[in-house]
Amino acid sequence: MGISNIFKAFQPKDKVFFALFDQVTQALVDMSGDFLAALKDFDINDDAMLRKMSKYEHTLDELTHEIYVQLGKNFITPFDREDINLLAGGLDDIADYIYASSKYIFLYKSPEVKAYEEFALLINKSCIELRIAIQNLNGFKNIDAIKESCIKINSFENLADDVLTRSLERLFSSNVSPVDIIKEKDVLNYLEIVTDKAEDVANTIENIVIKYA
Repeated sequence: MGISNIFKAFQPKDKVFFALFDQVTQALVDMSGDFLAALKDFDINDDAMLRKMSKYEHTLDELTHEIYVQLGKNFITPFDREDINLLAGGLDDIADYIYASSKYIFLYKSPEVKAYEEFALLINKSCIELRIAIQNLNGFKNIDAIKESCIKINSFENLADDVLTRSLERLFSSNVSPVDIIKEKDVLNYLEIVTDKAEDVANTIENIVIKYA
């Protein structure tokens, strides 16, 4: 490695990492928003939602990979490398599970279920708050806003737990066939996991704030 490259490696890279996180969180807001819109205009025989979610998932995989590449290239990072790794991986998990939810809704030819839309709305709200929190994480410019967003994400996850409980109660007391019960329960669980993953990212953000703010 030449002297100039060594010097570059030791320069602060806040702009590089936060620019990438900005792209990731915007993609998640767009992905979750399109997922919600698709479920409002639901058609079990149309694979448009699945194809769109797949594109988002691939885009987010590439962005996550680039964050890992930048971690390998740079010695100085805006906060601990482990925290950047957790943040990047956690955000990517959200995309993976949104895609998985859309995939199983389509593959199972799952009938329209009101709870799917309820989950999608909570997921979209969580992604919006994650974007706000990470934007304010840059330079720790607004600690109160970060904490407020994390609290909201936690409350969305609690609401998602309630949606899952009500949905399972309805499902198991219905006259739906055992096969359809398994299919719907699978989708509901995937959707609830998305909110769990969002809460995991919020917890990572809160830990970063505790360490550095």
